[in-house]
Amino acid sequence: MKFLFSVLLAVVSVGFINSANAFDIGADCVPQSEMRAIANHFTQFSNLANADYCNDNSKNWHLVSSIVFMRKTQFSQTMKPSKDELFTGRFAKNWYDYFIGRINRLEVVGDCPKGVIAYVYSFGDKTMYTCPAALTTSFSSLDRASVMMHEARHIDGFPHMTCTKGARKGIQGACDVKIADGGSYAITVETYAQLAKFAEGIHPALKSYAKSSAVIYADEAFENPVKINRTENLLALTNNLDFHSINIVKNETKKLGQVSALGQIVRRGQHMILFPNDKTLKAQYVFSNNEGELDQSPSDFITEYNAQTPEQKANLVDLHIGAQWSARVYKNKVTFACDPRAPTTNDLQTPNGLTAVSLIYPDGYARDKYTALITTVSGEVLEAGCVNKQASLKLSNVNLDQKYSRIQKAGGQVFGITADGKLYKLEAGRSTPVITALDGSIVEIVPQQSFEFFE
Repeated sequence: MKFLFSVLLAVVSVGFINSANAFDIGADCVPQSEMRAIANHFTQFSNLANADYCNDNSKNWHLVSSIVFMRKTQFSQTMKPSKDELFTGRFAKNWYDYFIGRINRLEVVGDCPKGVIAYVYSFGDKTMYTCPAALTTSFSSLDRASVMMHEARHIDGFPHMTCTKGARKGIQGACDVKIADGGSYAITVETYAQLAKFAEGIHPALKSYAKSSAVIYADEAFENPVKINRTENLLALTNNLDFHSINIVKNETKKLGQVSALGQIVRRGQHMILFPNDKTLKAQYVFSNNEGELDQSPSDFITEYNAQTPEQKANLVDLHIGAQWSARVYKNKVTFACDPRAPTTNDLQTPNGLTAVSLIYPDGYARDKYTALITTVSGEVLEAGCVNKQASLKLSNVNLDQKYSRIQKAGGQVFGITADGKLYKLEAGRSTPVITALDGSIVEIVPQQSFEFFE
């Protein structure tokens, strides 16, 4: 009897990351010598080992480039464990040897359930089955390397369980009991954390992306909470393209990096996605410390959005991304995706002809919540949600004492910004001005966490 162990795409679609540092002859080719070494173990690639192998955007290319990433990425000589549970170093000695000690064939399957990107069978089967979703330019060599390590760990006898709480509640095979057990999701966290902290020669944006991915899996894939030493500040974007961190205890501001364009920031767990006000520009991941950009799409929907005309883009006013549902907020309707395993969506018109402005989070953004609030032009507030996988859109009983363009909760306190760029603290429905050096220039706010291990 065989048991199926799969990995779920919990962070949703991620994009192609150019792994030029891993190749000897350029980003788009693998040299013949490297192909021979790979084919020596994965004999399925023997027919490609007679010459340099260059990017043909095939399934084989995506598999080979990921293997090269695993083989060639270098790390710091000293990799100290974190003081919390983010990184133990238990798998750090040699990823590739660990992987090939358990997997000797990569087989591409024709179809998989939505959300599943790879799986293995237990009891001696050394084949990893890879789903189509993982073999396109919307998925990266870094992420595939994490998946490969995750699946290899299953061969050692580490199954998953159905989550009973949290962001993945009710999803079969989406959780492990605790990170200290060292199962497959533990190795996912370890892989991303090691890349973020200790990888050498990797683009700063890629390292920042890996850091956020490590924390997302640590926060969502375990029944017992993972200990992570973190702090939370308020991140503000100003009209001169600058990011500033606002210490919410000391009320001090610190200038960080810049963005290339102003716009709204949407959170996907720890990741931030910028939707520029200039609708000729594309939505993409954004980083606050001048890490640069990644040539990738954060999701299939954003790929579709980026292909639209500026006029079509302008109709989308905001986007909520939960762990198991999403809401695309348009001016006069909301499009819900309430079932993570189904491609269907449901459109609901805004009640009473109200025009939506933006999402607000007075109770805090959380991936395990099934409702979110929307402000309107008239100042009324709507509640959108997917409770029990049923889409709903109705008037909320939340009343605000003035119109806000964004409300966020950070460090246990609620903050809002108005159209004139001023910051307020909200308590019991009442607004109090927060005077900072940024007064009148703030165009967006978002909570941002920092982590002791990565500092």
